[in-house]
Amino acid sequence: MISAILLAGCGSTLPDNCPPECIGEGLFGKNLSGVNLSGAQLMGADLREAELVETNLSEADLSSARMVEAKMESVNLNGATLTGADLTGANLRNAQLGQADLRGARFRGASLVRVDLSTAMMSGISFIQAELIGSFLEGVNLSGVEIFEADLSGADLRGADLSGAAMSVSNLSGADVQRSDLSGAWLNLSTLVGSNLNQANLSGSTLFAADLTGANLSGARLNGAGLIGANLSGVDLRGADLTGAQLELPLPAGAEPGFSYADLTGDDFRTAILSQINLAKVANDPSGIRLNETQLKPLLKDAVLQGVIYNEDTIWPLGFEIPASAVKQP
Repeated sequence: MISAILLAGCGSTLPDNCPPECIGEGLFGKNLSGVNLSGAQLMGADLREAELVETNLSEADLSSARMVEAKMESVNLNGATLTGADLTGANLRNAQLGQADLRGARFRGASLVRVDLSTAMMSGISFIQAELIGSFLEGVNLSGVEIFEADLSGADLRGADLSGAAMSVSNLSGADVQRSDLSGAWLNLSTLVGSNLNQANLSGSTLFAADLTGANLSGARLNGAGLIGANLSGVDLRGADLTGAQLELPLPAGAEPGFSYADLTGDDFRTAILSQINLAKVANDPSGIRLNETQLKPLLKDAVLQGVIYNEDTIWPLGFEIPASAVKQP
């Protein structure tokens, strides 16, 4: 009865028996803001461009639902099932997603500003170009997830499992990523200015041309990390382990004195890039593939370590010469 009154008030109607039975229903553009759809069966429903502001969808089954560009500010999705749902471009600012099942859901270009995702199931999820500013992701499992070109500035990612995650060209400025697992992650061309990566595991990660200015990497593991072209100006590396990290631009085998990638073009340039493991990873990164020669060549340089902070416990790569501008502290 309450739902019917609310629907009448917003000038919209629902099919007979919906809720609870709304499987595959065409609800394109419907104004369902504030409606109680708790526990509704909305599998495969068409909710594109629907208005669901403050709608109660707790415990609802939205598996494979189409929710492209839906307006879902402050929606209640606690305990809801959204496996395989398409939420491309949807606005979920301040949404409630406690215990929600988001496995395989697509959030490309979606807005999840200040959303708590710490208890949601998210394996196989896609956050490409998503807006996750200030979101709470402490301890989540996002291993292998696609987060290309996403905005995670100010997000809480403490203790998160981001191993193997594809996070290139993403913004993590000011994010709290301490004690997180980023081993093998792609962070090429990403911005991590002022981020807290204290005791994070970045072993085997690639941070080609990433901007880490002023980041806290104290106690971090950077074993075998690729940092070619990265900006580490003012970074705190006290107690960090950089064993095997690549800070200097590698040259192809047999390179002549005065060799420069800038002098190569076409197949010769690509062959030289692919001959180096860490550069090959960039070439195979979807974000790196889009860079043409003109864009890529200026990024092929040693990591910038101006004013980097270190101490006796910092482990540098074998044979690496600590720059004169580095600041040694207790």
